[in-house]
Amino acid sequence: MNKHTKKWGSALLAAGILVGVAVVPVSYIEAASSKQQTTAQQPGVSIQWNGKALATKGIRVNGSTLIPVAALRDSLGIPVSYDAKTATYTVGSGYNKLFVMSSSSYTYVNVNGISTRSMIAKQIAGKLYIPMSLLKDYLGIDAQWNAAQKTVTLSKSKLNPITITSQSLPASSDAKVSYKVKYPQISGGQLNPEAQQAINSVLKKQAEGVLAAGKKQVAEGEPTVERPYTFSNDFAIAHNQQGILSIIMEDYSDTAGAHGMTARKGYTFSLADGKLLQLSDVLKANPNYKQFLNSDLKKKINGPMVNEGGFGGFKDIAANPNFYVTNSGVTIVFDLYEYGPYAYGIPEFTYSFGQLLPQGSKPFAGQNE
Repeated sequence: MNKHTKKWGSALLAAGILVGVAVVPVSYIEAASSKQQTTAQQPGVSIQWNGKALATKGIRVNGSTLIPVAALRDSLGIPVSYDAKTATYTVGSGYNKLFVMSSSSYTYVNVNGISTRSMIAKQIAGKLYIPMSLLKDYLGIDAQWNAAQKTVTLSKSKLNPITITSQSLPASSDAKVSYKVKYPQISGGQLNPEAQQAINSVLKKQAEGVLAAGKKQVAEGEPTVERPYTFSNDFAIAHNQQGILSIIMEDYSDTAGAHGMTARKGYTFSLADGKLLQLSDVLKANPNYKQFLNSDLKKKINGPMVNEGGFGGFKDIAANPNFYVTNSGVTIVFDLYEYGPYAYGIPEFTYSFGQLLPQGSKPFAGQNE
């Protein structure tokens, strides 16, 4: 069983997400199950790719612009494959791959096994759609919505000139214990060597901590063939533009208890000097950002989240909160169980830069120069 399956919950435990992947035919994407309930939607919207109008239309659902997966493959050249055994689409290539598990009764989305609350997909009228926010944040596509013209304009993002590779830490696995610990490493001719070393050191150290914690739990526990232990992690690149790199690292451990445990951590760097940025560095243009966040998080965590089974009790954001950056804005991350039960998942709250910064100002003031 692979880790993507574990993170999608008990209903999906029988699935092996990456086994037997095959190229998906257009007919399957367009004729895929239409039994899912359809949300109220507006008429189709035009899609422009590099200034050229596509024959395929997007749609607007509850204020979100959705792009058909078939168009991503046929017009944008984004690789799309399909595993019929698990009803799972794989979209994209390289260091970020989008996995969409879709059937007549559910749709689950993740990037490299990491599934956040902002990740959605929909089966509508027999076609699979994903929001343009996922294109912007994880698939290297800039997307702009023009409400007046009912048009979404797509183009390739201008990414930082760096190479990102996945490295694995050596660890012996057997029938009782499984270790799959990886971490990103960056390189590039235009990078400051000291900055490159500083960033890579932080990322490798994080992975080493995962492995060390796993080995400690094995030494203190009693894994068996019938009740094996599993320790793994993965990463997704959330932002890779304008001299800034933001990475989501997620660790998973299962010590044969009632359920596994997941921890998510954001790392945001300035490529110019290798500095690990704090939220105050990202939002330097707004010295009062904490006041806004404290007020809004208090309303959400102590209000609607409680109605969904949360514990409440939020008072103030930490001095250096856990966060990551996407092209869409900033996401604040809390720990599993911190403000809600296990079933709630990892609490995350996303804010656009327009919400957090004064009009006309930009994030990362002075960091990406």
